[in-house]
Amino acid sequence: IEPDSLPNLSTNMADPRCGNSATQTAYKQGVAYAVKTIATAAPEVAIYLDAGHGGWLGWKNNMEGYVSTIRHLDLAQHLRGFATNVAGYQPLGTMCPSYDWCLEGAHPGDPCCADPCHLTTQWDPSQNEHNYALHLRKAFSEGIPGFVPHMIIDTSRNGVTDMRHDCSNWCNIRGAGVGLRPT
Repeated sequence: IEPDSLPNLSTNMADPRCGNSATQTAYKQGVAYAVKTIATAAPEVAIYLDAGHGGWLGWKNNMEGYVSTIRHLDLAQHLRGFATNVAGYQPLGTMCPSYDWCLEGAHPGDPCCADPCHLTTQWDPSQNEHNYALHLRKAFSEGIPGFVPHMIIDTSRNGVTDMRHDCSNWCNIRGAGVGLRPT
């Protein structure tokens, strides 16, 4: 549910298109309504909420803002977890022992620290989607007691990890390739 709107509330409040009160209200009320309506009508349905990607919400302050937004919407009891990298190009990578394993140049030879977008040099520990999933799970488990979310990672556009010359380019990257098949 919900492509981009709640992640925008965590990072783009200075942008008048995202931060104005009408947009904030629409995002919050709309997503809360959708989640609660589906949960009531079909309680057996597993609901996953969009959580951007590690190159967007992976920084500690962005993650804290996103956790706060979800906590204040009081939705955790209705969620199975989060979907990341929806229609995104962030590399899947290899999962590290902890989400912050690669920060400060630690473990440079470890394959899980591969960082084609150079995010760890910008203090983003979520340089690949596996590590971002670890980060999300830890942040939400600590930020909302009793909530241990599951993750779905969209790999439909991240088959070639270093296709982008500029990692802030997200618009229909030619040659990006399909990633791993879903399991």
